[in-house]
Amino acid sequence: MSRRFDFRDDALVVRYGGLDMLLATVTEVRVPYASIRSVALGYERPPHALAFRVGLSTGPFSDHRKGRFWVGGRRLFLDFAHRDRAVTVELAGADYDEVAIEPDHDPEGLAEKLRQSASTTTTPSSTRTG
Repeated sequence: MSRRFDFRDDALVVRYGGLDMLLATVTEVRVPYASIRSVALGYERPPHALAFRVGLSTGPFSDHRKGRFWVGGRRLFLDFAHRDRAVTVELAGADYDEVAIEPDHDPEGLAEKLRQSASTTTTPSSTRTG
């Protein structure tokens, strides 16, 4: 796959190139740590094959989803071929309401790293002085 996971100080940035960029219809996806509400392994409810999207969906014949989806007023970015290996991140106040990406290796490790990054990030509204 032509993807690169870049853990920055404030966000995970997934960069797309080549065929993956064409299918996902984006060059990068940002997951700001301060916006993470939850991180889970697996994706329980893939959008229906006829859901509005810009990207690829092979449902109902397989789990493969790649691109931007809009379901029930929610903005999703999905990139997985096996939904049980996808790392699902629920976000608040970000470009997407939910991001689910299947890494090439070690989905548990990616999920744990995102949980740790989210727990060590302070948001301006939660910072106290005095």
